[in-house]
Amino acid sequence: MNRRYLVALSFFIAAAIAACAGGGVTETPPVFLTNPQGSRVEALAMTTARANAAAIRLRDGRVLICGGTATGQVGGVLSSAELYDPVARTFAPTGSMTVPRAGQTITMLRDGRVLLTGGVQNVGFRSQLSSAEIYDPAAGAFSATGSMSVPREGHTATMLRDGSVLVAGGSDNGIHTLDSAEIFDPSTGTFSRAGHLHQPRVAHVAALLGTGKVLIAGGGRGGMPSGYISYDTAEMYDPATRSFTAVRAHMKSDRVGAAAVKLNDGRVLIVGGKSGRVVTSRNRNLSSLTPLNTAEIFDPESGTFIRTGDMSAPHYLATATILDNGNVLVVGGWTIRGPLVVGMRDADLFLPESNLFSHVGQTNVPRLTNTATLLNDGEVLIAGGVADKALITSSVEFYSPKQHRFLMLPETSAATE
Repeated sequence: MNRRYLVALSFFIAAAIAACAGGGVTETPPVFLTNPQGSRVEALAMTTARANAAAIRLRDGRVLICGGTATGQVGGVLSSAELYDPVARTFAPTGSMTVPRAGQTITMLRDGRVLLTGGVQNVGFRSQLSSAEIYDPAAGAFSATGSMSVPREGHTATMLRDGSVLVAGGSDNGIHTLDSAEIFDPSTGTFSRAGHLHQPRVAHVAALLGTGKVLIAGGGRGGMPSGYISYDTAEMYDPATRSFTAVRAHMKSDRVGAAAVKLNDGRVLIVGGKSGRVVTSRNRNLSSLTPLNTAEIFDPESGTFIRTGDMSAPHYLATATILDNGNVLVVGGWTIRGPLVVGMRDADLFLPESNLFSHVGQTNVPRLTNTATLLNDGEVLIAGGVADKALITSSVEFYSPKQHRFLMLPETSAATE
């Protein structure tokens, strides 16, 4: 496969947006709604258009959204951050990150602070970051912490039972794939080496299991003689031995750029992504990675992967969010419209009791590399991403489990400038 299919990385997404949309990449126009009085009002939106940003719910219920790219071009990566207040229904700027970042990981630490690792600082080769930083909600500010041993994008960061964070895999230059892993210790603010993966992996998924071990599955590897390959393999990290062990069972499909979430019963749902297997049609062979509408579950008790029902549409680079009732919302992803890489509007709901998906309609705005964050009231805040015409949006909407649909809200008079 061609090296240009090194996908699911912030570098690739930003470069694809820039290449498709040329020099005129800007944010999408505001979305307007009609209020009960019949007046046309602007919909609630972030202070800044963002794609490939990071978001997390803080202990007080507010949502931190930081970084990402505003244009998909050189100089378009953001250092700014903002907070969503679910009580006031407003967005407001907060302190800026120490450096611009897109595609960084975001992890809540035990003391309520937030760890950000790696990502890219610009569009281009070797723009990956080895630095990390901490957001302190009490101070509303970011500060640098220890750096990783190598730059990383397309990596994973998983909180362990002892409060430390496992950082694994990724790419250090947009082509070369890493097999190294390291542990962040919040008490010292430093990283230390944590062994090596059995296979170098980028754009894989990771989940903490009930045993305290970490499942790492799928992803792929760039820089190969044949180009880019994707994996159907998995491995397990054991914090007690600081080592990785291969999982004997293989996934039902190779997957790169998938999404994963641990279910309430301890199983791990892995959805979508792309497969490197050649798909043959009547008219042509598709030698590129193939978007997947399939999903599977890892069962820790049997150590096997189980195929679930299919989603209503392929979801590659989508978000997966577990709801308060245990169901999982899958939103957005990549699609091609003519020469453009754009977001998709399809959404699916996974029902663990039946292992089946239910189509939940469409988002109001197409989205690719958006964020999705569960709020304290059970709704999901869906923010930003690449919309149609390959433009990046500041728009937000909410998935309501009670109404089983996506809602956009009018901007309130208390909204920030």
